[in-house]
Amino acid sequence: MYQKNFVICDEEPLYAKNLMEMIQSRKELGFQMQVFHQFEQLEKFASQKPIQILLIGEAYPKEARMRIEAKEKFILVKGENRILGEGEHEIYKYQSVDKILSKILEFSMENNSIAGKVVQKKQRKLIGIYSPIHRIGKTKFALEMGKELAGKSPVLYLNLEEYAGGACYFSQEQEKDLGDLLYYVRHETGNLGLKIRTMAEQMGELDYIRPMSVVQDLQSISTEEWLELFKQVMEKCVYEVLILDLGDSVQGLYEILNTCDTVYTPYIDEPAAKAKLMQYTENLRKTGYESILEHTIQKPVRTKNGGTAV
Repeated sequence: MYQKNFVICDEEPLYAKNLMEMIQSRKELGFQMQVFHQFEQLEKFASQKPIQILLIGEAYPKEARMRIEAKEKFILVKGENRILGEGEHEIYKYQSVDKILSKILEFSMENNSIAGKVVQKKQRKLIGIYSPIHRIGKTKFALEMGKELAGKSPVLYLNLEEYAGGACYFSQEQEKDLGDLLYYVRHETGNLGLKIRTMAEQMGELDYIRPMSVVQDLQSISTEEWLELFKQVMEKCVYEVLILDLGDSVQGLYEILNTCDTVYTPYIDEPAAKAKLMQYTENLRKTGYESILEHTIQKPVRTKNGGTAV
């Protein structure tokens, strides 16, 4: 595994330390982190080891910064229209770590640079979560599973429901959603892994892409497009687990479930629910998708105060 030397140097020690810890937590990027707040320490380090990515505060004079060699050099600025040296790229200092990291990764994608090389994953698993029984907390079940698995390995969660719950579950900060990711895959430009990193939001250690907000857009995606997306994510991205939270409106539902390594089907112990589950099972058999049952785990859940417990 090749690790990229990512160096942060800022005159505010606490800011630099917190920024380092947040970036270092993204283990899938494979960064080897170093942090300094005294320029002399940075100079000494740079004379001994190559720096692939340097993130440095604008308080250090341009002439001094230019003495430091780095494959990529980003300047933490506090305002606009700063005068930068050759090869320097500005990043606004007081924004979220995700936005800082996204700008670095976007630059890497455009230039096919050293930060664009992601760490190779160990193994992959595609998990589908679907139930013919509605309003039993399936999405909460899927998210809780994702957060638990993300504590052990990189996990991406995708919601393919017609009505995913919007702000109840997902942040509204990121403008791009699953539809934008599908558009990107269709045109096959750049590095998909890095593109996802610029789009993904987090729930703890779990990564997710915002669901599509328009039902008709979701319904227009073909089976082949869905399967190609999942294939690309599993082959070209760092994630070891891809979780699909599936609804009835997605084209090729049974094909997708058949592709999954494991399918979890939550249900409640109630007569009508059991009847729906039996009808779903019989439908799989009658339509030639009985093989889905071979890798399905039915999970009893109980609802309490609008929540779900396994």
